[in-house]
Amino acid sequence: MSSEPYSTSSLFWQLGQARRRFTEWAEYQFAQADIDFPELPDWSLPLIAGRVLFWILVVALAAWLGLLLYRALKPSIQEWLGREQQWVTLGSAEQNIGLEQSAQYWRQQALALARQGSYGEACNALYQATLQQLHDRQMLRHDPSRTDSEYLSDLSRALEKPVPRPYQLLIGTHERLTYGTAIATAEMFKRCHLAYEKLHEQKRG
Repeated sequence: MSSEPYSTSSLFWQLGQARRRFTEWAEYQFAQADIDFPELPDWSLPLIAGRVLFWILVVALAAWLGLLLYRALKPSIQEWLGREQQWVTLGSAEQNIGLEQSAQYWRQQALALARQGSYGEACNALYQATLQQLHDRQMLRHDPSRTDSEYLSDLSRALEKPVPRPYQLLIGTHERLTYGTAIATAEMFKRCHLAYEKLHEQKRG
């Protein structure tokens, strides 16, 4: 009893009914012309085969609609993935940002940060400018894995003399702010800025 509604209302049942009506009409037309109606093959499908074919058609239709939806949304998906990749790239670049910006850029950043009252970040920008300047002059390769003590030691070997006071001040201030308990102040930034300007003048001279 449970299969009766399906057998009398399914698509395959309706197709079977249409086939029978066509066969009856064709037989009548052949009889009118006094011609023997040819025997047609039995195209009826078992119930399980009909259900399997039905679900195959459903899956194929869903796949086709999914493909159309993907093609419609593909530009938006690619744009979103591009933004995600850009954020990943920017996040990685922050680790090596000293190698990607000029010393002049870091100096301008330092001045801008100092005007905003961010003296710690301003001192750090001057520190980055100093390292980049040394890197550009091929005196000391900028390497994020180096500690500040290693920078001072390597710089002393590169100069073949004790490290000048401006370098000691800029690199030492960065070490105290980053790893120590020092608190950045306007006066601290002023000393760092004067030290950097002194180095800059020596470079031009």
